Amino acid sequence: MRQKKITYAALAAAMFSILIAMTFFLHYSWAEPNNLVQVALLVGELRTEQDKEILAVYEQILKEEGFPYRVVWPAELTGYAPGELKGRYQAIVAPEAINSTMTRDTADIISSYVRDQGGPVLFSLDPATVAAGGDQQPAPLLADLLGVKYDMPAADGKVSSYSGSLYFKDKETGRAWGITPGKLDQDNAYSTYAYGKIKFDHTRALNVDAQVAAMDRINGAEVPVITVKNYDSGGSAVYANVPLAKCKLRSDDLLPRSVLRTFLIDHAKIPRLVNSPDGMGGFVFNLHICSGAYFKALTVMLMQGLFNSEMPLSIHITAGPDTYKLGDNMGYYAESEYRGRPVLEVLQNYGEIGSHGGWAHNFFAYNLQYLPRGKAFQLLEWNSRALEAVTGKKVIEYSAPGGNHPFWVNNKLEEMGVNSYYYAGDSGSSPSHPRIYESYASQNLWAFPITPYRQYASLEEMERGHVPEEEVKQWIEDLIDFSAEEKVIRMVYTHPSDTRFCMEAIRTLEEKALAEQGAGRIKASPMSRFAEFLNRYAKTKCEIKKADNDYSIVLENPEGLKDITVAVYVGEENKIVMDSDVKTSEEDGWLYITVTSNPQKKTIDVNTI
Repeated sequence: MRQKKITYAALAAAMFSILIAMTFFLHYSWAEPNNLVQVALLVGELRTEQDKEILAVYEQILKEEGFPYRVVWPAELTGYAPGELKGRYQAIVAPEAINSTMTRDTADIISSYVRDQGGPVLFSLDPATVAAGGDQQPAPLLADLLGVKYDMPAADGKVSSYSGSLYFKDKETGRAWGITPGKLDQDNAYSTYAYGKIKFDHTRALNVDAQVAAMDRINGAEVPVITVKNYDSGGSAVYANVPLAKCKLRSDDLLPRSVLRTFLIDHAKIPRLVNSPDGMGGFVFNLHICSGAYFKALTVMLMQGLFNSEMPLSIHITAGPDTYKLGDNMGYYAESEYRGRPVLEVLQNYGEIGSHGGWAHNFFAYNLQYLPRGKAFQLLEWNSRALEAVTGKKVIEYSAPGGNHPFWVNNKLEEMGVNSYYYAGDSGSSPSHPRIYESYASQNLWAFPITPYRQYASLEEMERGHVPEEEVKQWIEDLIDFSAEEKVIRMVYTHPSDTRFCMEAIRTLEEKALAEQGAGRIKASPMSRFAEFLNRYAKTKCEIKKADNDYSIVLENPEGLKDITVAVYVGEENKIVMDSDVKTSEEDGWLYITVTSNPQKKTIDVNTI
């Protein structure tokens, strides 16, 4: 009888365990609940190759910026009991197009996440505008949550996007949204090198009760483009009335990167790996020497002390004897003892010598697309070999004459050992791997976008454009401060010049950069040194767990963790970092923890005192 009781008890226990397991499975079939810090990258549908490209753009930026994320499908959202979603995901990002189709249930879950659970969500362009069957919704399901009526019909009743500009309320608002100094014109409109104001796709929209940071202006009316609606719960609904991925795919990386960074850092307070060495801002000064026309200017600059080994430059040279056509004898001629060689031997003391195109600057710039690839590659090899013959050092940096840089060149550059290059696209943004729709640049080469001042990039262009000297100096100081405060890497470029305008601007740049470097706020280096760090940074795995406001951080990198920095938000609480091989600093409630030794794996605990 006793044996039977034990059997019945065991059977009952087993049945109870099965019931518990089934309940657990039904509620948590997608992932075991834990306190991992993660961003949910929401994917409603992936129907086309373009949809996949949109998702790839968001993933790329999140990876390059060091934010922990996971791709999430709407069905997963229904697997959590009320209130649990915020504990699983600390922010939600809903990209355009792939979230245009949405059910009422999904929209309600997201709304509750913001209104009731205090969660932050970023929406792009057209969320919840299409019903599950493919028909246009009478009104977007999330309009009330966003505080914006968007995707409104035109006068003819048709719903479609239109092409318009993007104006920030003022310069300070643009700065608050991570827009690099110089990218806004005199009207505070988002602009770019050579073209001025940029056009974007917007839906027709009307602000109801959101805060408007940026807008378009049409016939005296304002169309909201970047808005925020905050809730008493602590949640926020951020809306970008622009297809962010499309910007990246059209060689404008800055806007999507800045919107994502601002949302995740300022609104969601998401921890991240900082993508610059020692967690400091980075600054690159890139000098292009295209021909023999610059010998006089270089001599004057050297005599005036405008080169400093404590602020090493990226110095890129077109090395051949010709410029416009083979045989014109107007080039730099790096190997000549009577022309380029003596100057090059001095210049190599002030930075990294890189290759500027293929042998003859203007010939290469204007004819690259017409040359047989074998010939183009030969000219690239000639240029690098000539520089290496003088310096005795491998060329690992590159810049394209005239900005003419088809992606097929990258395969050759990578084969030659190059790790970084100047890039005329994505202006004003961070080093990245460019995308132009189906074309994706090499992941082993880092493109360093130029940072323009409005429609100008080089100092000579600013001088020819009659930009006031004091305005240029202020832009330079603002740009270096921006790099330090945002902890991002930025690059400016110009050519040698002995005009007072250019030399004074360079002197301002040098003095400001050296002062901020001395204060430990930025690091001034050639692009190749940053690229070496970024290649190692990209291999870093980071897992962050949070309980209340304490953190447990696990870092791992097979090439070592030295100079890798993780940032966690601690607010005004006093914290202690349980590790001796790190250095820390606090700014605006963020704790920056930098590894000073070089282990392959490290666990760091951050606890309240």
